[in-house]
Amino acid sequence: MQVDLQIWFQELFSWGYGFFDVFWSFITFFGEEMFMIILLPILYWVVDKKAAIIIATSSILSMAVNGAIKDIAKIDRPFVDPDNGVRFVSVDNLFVSTEGLRGSYSFPSGHAQLSASIAFTSAFYVKNKKFWIFASVMAVLVALSRVYLGVHWPLDVLVGTVLGFALSYLAYKLFMRFYDKKLFIYIALSVLGFILLFFASKEDSFKAMGAIIGFGTGAIFEMKLVNFDPKAGKPWQKVLRVVLGLIILLGIKEGMKPVLSLFGDSFILDAIRYFLLVFVAIGVYPLLFKKIKL
Repeated sequence: MQVDLQIWFQELFSWGYGFFDVFWSFITFFGEEMFMIILLPILYWVVDKKAAIIIATSSILSMAVNGAIKDIAKIDRPFVDPDNGVRFVSVDNLFVSTEGLRGSYSFPSGHAQLSASIAFTSAFYVKNKKFWIFASVMAVLVALSRVYLGVHWPLDVLVGTVLGFALSYLAYKLFMRFYDKKLFIYIALSVLGFILLFFASKEDSFKAMGAIIGFGTGAIFEMKLVNFDPKAGKPWQKVLRVVLGLIILLGIKEGMKPVLSLFGDSFILDAIRYFLLVFVAIGVYPLLFKKIKL
């Protein structure tokens, strides 16, 4: 039934595959980790630190839960079977890659879950009806994009979206209730990430655990040693802060790959890379721009 539903949905756009391949690839970007890497630092560095922390908690927990379930379920992606009639859209660039999914598991959809986590946590925080509508539409569109591209089954995106909503609600309620005692949350996340690292088996799981440890320890570092104000600085300083910061983060994400590859091809190296990525974004870079008054 899922095969028939997926083929039916893809064939709705058969009259304009050229255009819709580009359109749905663009939509799926809003569920990519690259979108999170761009969005959350901007929000954290220059807009609203509290909102960024809550959304980051929801997103990183979502990545961890998603990776754990995938490792347990071990369900293949639709394109693994070339004879099932599902169309696979090949995309491979810095912002979106379906080619990079080869060898990974399908259930539940990480993109649907991540986009739902970001969208619904933001909606809980903003508390605006129009924003709720916007968030819901974006979450649904990202989920549908994964079905169109042929990288997830309909059930994958449905469960991913539901899990994303549930984790966004949990993260929002947790932080709003215990925000004054958030140090304990950061410590708990760091310990949790370290423990789960021993149970990870796939690349995505190692990345998620590294990100959790980096987030928890980086947040403790920032709270105790930095405590910057995202609203401080003139507009030109904020723009420069964002541009320089994103260059640094993209340099860590992509530039550390060949460096760490010198030590082998273990997934633990991916955990180290994502630990550094998040730790620098949360703690080290804010210390830098505070010191140089950027």
